Amino acid sequence: MVEVGEGMNFLIIFADQMHKYALGKINPQVQTPNLDQLAEDGVLFTNGYSNAPICGPYRGSLFTGMYISSNGVLRNNDPLPKDVKTLAEAFNERGYDTGFVGKWHLGATGQGPIPREIRGGFKKFRGYQCYNGFKNDILFFNEQDQCEEYQGHRTDVTTQIALEQLDSFLEKEQPFLQVVAYQAPHYPEQPSERYAALYKKTIFEMEPGYVDIDPYTPTFSPPSPRPYEACPDYKRYGKSMEEYLRLYYGMVTQVDAGIGELIERLKEKGQYENTTIIFTSDHGDMQGSHGFKNKRLPYEKSCGVPFITYVPKGRKNEISKELVSGIDIYPTCLELAGLDSEKHLQGNNFAKYMIGYENELKDPVYAEMVVKDDWRMIRTKQYKLIVTASTDEPTMLFDMINDPYELNNLVQVLEYQNSIEELQGKVVQRFSK
Repeated sequence: MVEVGEGMNFLIIFADQMHKYALGKINPQVQTPNLDQLAEDGVLFTNGYSNAPICGPYRGSLFTGMYISSNGVLRNNDPLPKDVKTLAEAFNERGYDTGFVGKWHLGATGQGPIPREIRGGFKKFRGYQCYNGFKNDILFFNEQDQCEEYQGHRTDVTTQIALEQLDSFLEKEQPFLQVVAYQAPHYPEQPSERYAALYKKTIFEMEPGYVDIDPYTPTFSPPSPRPYEACPDYKRYGKSMEEYLRLYYGMVTQVDAGIGELIERLKEKGQYENTTIIFTSDHGDMQGSHGFKNKRLPYEKSCGVPFITYVPKGRKNEISKELVSGIDIYPTCLELAGLDSEKHLQGNNFAKYMIGYENELKDPVYAEMVVKDDWRMIRTKQYKLIVTASTDEPTMLFDMINDPYELNNLVQVLEYQNSIEELQGKVVQRFSK
């Protein structure tokens, strides 16, 4: 076990549809001063991955520490498995207080309460299933199934509720695990005006491989107006990816401001040096990369996510190229808390790396989408191989060191066939367990 002190608290924060490049430390055009400071206090992993780049399945993998083909959370609204100990349940058993705030998107549909049996074991709970809107119908449901209605912006309300829950934990001497799930910057892009104004004159640089596309995506909860041309969001984007990005990054900065408030509260209460903080996202946003939008794909802008970890007395001010992913969070937090692991966990434990006992992490990491999309991915320090989930047939290979924007598919190049065969074998072995 690593030693970081007894009674370590844990604050896990994740955004929704925030790709790995949406940080000031990576792209100076993006304003994320609080996350940048958190990275200076800890480690920014530039190779962080979602193991299933879509909302519900990501949450399933995060809370179970398992790949979706093992835990059965294959689609949005699929429930967590009943026979697997969740992250919250593991910490409950060890005497922790546990709480969740934000978008849940597991186990039910509709806009009503989220029953206790599908809340993943969190003792304190204030959330909602899914509502694609940020300025109207701001409804949260608490652990008593009571509806709480708020005025304001969904991102700011999420921060407000998270602060209230955090205060309730800080009043006790009991250690806690708190998870905060923002819905921003998921479409529709509706930042508060003060954050939208930050980017009104920004002209964003497009990465290699960008293809100009219409950024608009209709929503289903609530349903966008039909025809889509009548939708206020469609009109606001004006078929312009530039305008979409201005609004998107406004929402990123708004999330960053909320995270700053949470961190400041920990500092005010003297608990910042006793709290491990992990920030990431459930998936990214293609934004015209390779001619696609949204998520569900193995490309970097969909599957690659921001990943910042702060551990008191751990590594400081490092930008690391080591590989990490969502299912690594569960075993890592157990280790940092000085707790025994769980046998079902499939992720890599990077606690010793964070404390400085190790200088490298195990690779590879994996991701998959096995319903409709039919792919699996393996990423090593040099290569990314994508195969079909149904037949394990290689479809794409990228040299991520020399081709970070994934412009040259090497899957048919003769000199790479041995590497492809080796990586393919690892995928088959990983997902045959």
